[in-house]
Amino acid sequence: MIDVLNISIPFFALIFLGFVAHVIRFIDAAGAKTMSKFAFYITLPPYMFLKVSASEPADILNWGFVWRYESSTILIYLTAAFIAYAMFHLRRLESGIFGLNVAYPNYGYMGIPLAILAFGDGAALPMALILFADTIVLLALTACFVAGNDGGFAAATKRIIITIFANPLVLAVLAGLLFSASGLALPKIPQQFGTLLAGAAAPVALFALGATLFGQPVRAAAAEVTAVSFLKLIVHPLLVALFFLGIPGQDPLWIKVAILSSCLPVAANVFMLANHYGAYSGRTASAILVSTALASITVPAFLYWLFYGQG
Repeated sequence: MIDVLNISIPFFALIFLGFVAHVIRFIDAAGAKTMSKFAFYITLPPYMFLKVSASEPADILNWGFVWRYESSTILIYLTAAFIAYAMFHLRRLESGIFGLNVAYPNYGYMGIPLAILAFGDGAALPMALILFADTIVLLALTACFVAGNDGGFAAATKRIIITIFANPLVLAVLAGLLFSASGLALPKIPQQFGTLLAGAAAPVALFALGATLFGQPVRAAAAEVTAVSFLKLIVHPLLVALFFLGIPGQDPLWIKVAILSSCLPVAANVFMLANHYGAYSGRTASAILVSTALASITVPAFLYWLFYGQG
């Protein structure tokens, strides 16, 4: 248990520190946004590039891992969208964003540093594969719900493609794979430069996440936010565990990374997408705040299971 606490307490303490810094006005909303951009565009991409480029390119072509994880992603997304439509009577686009809340974990700001902290550098490769495949699948699913609301399916698909290739983490993974495949060695100066930036990735990303969460509304739609949090933090990781543990054939480390990734709270990027499409943005902000707060309890619980229940 002490191993789990040694990982989770400092991790969530950094998020809380960022939140408190905003509460006491050490940092304002503009500063929090700047820090988030710095983490997402400056520190996290070299972090992923260095980890992926040091791996064998053939190792990432793990289709068994992809179809297991993405099958659970598609299933939880569509189930959540149906619940939103049938139980909460949301419109089609709102239902799609509801599903995106449930299926899109915060693997950018939280997942990458947490997985590597918990399981070592070997976790970088499965995290990179999840990041790349999940981004494509989730944005494609969202396009199906956007179609007809804002320029039709073709326009939505075009925006999805642009969004994918404007994502610096996706580009960093691709660049790392290409560099690894080239067989070249990274020169010392750029390696040291990238290492310095990468060292700031985890603390800056977590602090910025906490600072960004301050001021997000906790709206009256408690039932919807509760449903999103329960599906995201409990049902999603259990579904991923079912696919990986029920269908043998994957490396134990990769299984643990998949389950850890899926148990994370709602990604901050979901709010940006909801805001872009003009649907469900307020409740998405609430879901991000509530699910992140609850994750301080549920994530350590899943970590404990992964450390001691999986061997």
